[in-house]
Amino acid sequence: MSTTSTEAPCADHIRDARSNAGLTQAEAAAMVYATDRAWRYWESGVNPMPVSLWELFQLKVAQRAGGEE
Repeated sequence: MSTTSTEAPCADHIRDARSNAGLTQAEAAAMVYATDRAWRYWESGVNPMPVSLWELFQLKVAQRAGGEE
């Protein structure tokens, strides 16, 4: 489902992706070197998530899923 886009993901998409990956907000924030507050703001729609961090998150989640057996 990961596609490259030049638009920031919507808050619901961010929340769903994190939840589906089984991560807390703090864990997800740490994966992309962001603060917990920044992640909360992205999920609540206060601030848009930078596309580069969204792509990093998707890559790391995919890598993490591929490493679990």
